Amino acid sequence: MKKFLSKIKNDIWEICVPLYKILIPFVFIVKILEISGAIEFIAKILEPLMSLVGLTPELGLIFVTAFVINIYASLVLFVNLVPVIDVSVAQITILTTMILIAHNLPIESTISKAAGVSFIYTVLLRLICAFILGFILKLIYFNFDLLTETFKTFFTIKPPPDGFWPWLLDQSITLIYIFFIVCTMTVVLELLRMVGIEKIVEKIFMPPLRLFGIQKEAMNIIIVGMTIGLQFGGGMLIKEVKTGRIDKQSIFLSVSMLNLLHALIEDTILMILVGGHISGVLFARIIFSLIMSYFIFMIYKKYFKSNLSIQ
Repeated sequence: MKKFLSKIKNDIWEICVPLYKILIPFVFIVKILEISGAIEFIAKILEPLMSLVGLTPELGLIFVTAFVINIYASLVLFVNLVPVIDVSVAQITILTTMILIAHNLPIESTISKAAGVSFIYTVLLRLICAFILGFILKLIYFNFDLLTETFKTFFTIKPPPDGFWPWLLDQSITLIYIFFIVCTMTVVLELLRMVGIEKIVEKIFMPPLRLFGIQKEAMNIIIVGMTIGLQFGGGMLIKEVKTGRIDKQSIFLSVSMLNLLHALIEDTILMILVGGHISGVLFARIIFSLIMSYFIFMIYKKYFKSNLSIQ
């Protein structure tokens, strides 16, 4: 029992220390971006691109809020703007699907960089893929007259607290929540290893993971990241990178896949609740992300495998 608890304690320490070194500073950096007007400025620049995917400037502002801050901040804006504009379910589905691809970029791309993959690469990957998928969905929904009914919201979001100290308390609670998630995840994974479930899961998931050039040592990271989120999977990945058990190819490809496809449970349910159609926020996102991940693997294998520096 002592050995088990000691390993759990060490694993939690090795995951949380590098993760919180990223999260805590960026909580304040993102707040500065929010109050400086940077979000509105970026939204204005992206306005022509938003029209390419069939979204109004108001919806574009929501998207920019999501990728600069996070999903929940964008939803506060969502419930205030969407009821006063005339938009279709198709447009809301395009918006929510794009948000699921590209959100919380400053923090999540910094986590990717800590795992060994370029910050700029992950930001560009997610933004470009978000717009490509948004454009594909626009072609499908608009050309085939799908989801054309007017969107009506029934979802409400509690606005963030006013003032610095209430905001700081709110952020502290979020950081504590992340810590407890990491603790729970670490204990569960260790118990699964002890009872042999990990080997069964490995046999199920390894064949498809090989198609994407990812070795078995990264399997748990992929599963955790896809189910509960990049911050948790990324924290594990940073820990594993330091051990040297995962090769550079698997690191690069795992991070690429997780940046496009993570938090399939919580985030998907949330976006369906606010009005996104399952055809976009789940099915299209999974299919598109897997195709893009395989495409990235093919490019990596052909052009960069022997000499790519992913730092």
